[in-house]
Amino acid sequence: MYFTTPRAWDNLPLRLTTEEIRDPHEVIHEYYSAHDMPRARQILNKWLCSTSKEKPSKLSASGLQFFYERTESLIEAAYLIEQLDNSDRKAIIIQSDDEEEIDLMNPRLFCAWIRQSKGEAITYREVWDNFPRSLAYKEFLDPYQVLGKFFSFLTLGEWRELLRELFSMGISRRTFLDETLDFDMLGIKRHLEKLIEACHLIDVREHRQAFYDEVVREADEKKSEA
Repeated sequence: MYFTTPRAWDNLPLRLTTEEIRDPHEVIHEYYSAHDMPRARQILNKWLCSTSKEKPSKLSASGLQFFYERTESLIEAAYLIEQLDNSDRKAIIIQSDDEEEIDLMNPRLFCAWIRQSKGEAITYREVWDNFPRSLAYKEFLDPYQVLGKFFSFLTLGEWRELLRELFSMGISRRTFLDETLDFDMLGIKRHLEKLIEACHLIDVREHRQAFYDEVVREADEKKSEA
């Protein structure tokens, strides 16, 4: 789509370190340590909107570059994870026929904050902001499904080329309307939003919720000993 002759390095993780290649799930965790999901979704929308306008993005150039580089790392990590056997991962919710219907708005399925572990209430607004509204029902239950669809839309090399073009447009007066490239902006936006939300679910269910549960357990033990 963006280049005619595939290159040997197109489907290699060029931005990730050796340690990150060994543990791509850690890249996901670091991504949401830098931006929570609602903020990442907001930055993405501002960035993509700026590519259809002659005015540069209202985001700072350094801020946009940081987000662009982080997102490219996230995509490379997702590419590595998609090639693994993820059938037994904790992020997947398996519902048997005899179980009650899942409460999709249960914050434990898609939210995790340190203050929640301290017994503080989560506001309805926070729950709504963190709900992954771009995902289908089956994708909400199994966010790993999103990864395969993401790389069926574009290859890793094509995503990398695309992000580079979008970053250039975001910090200049160039727009995709001026280019001869075939940009499916609606499809690009949809898949990037889904990736950000799906990886957020993976991070919450496989890392953050377990960590906060441990914090709560230790706090309860200290109270019982006092």
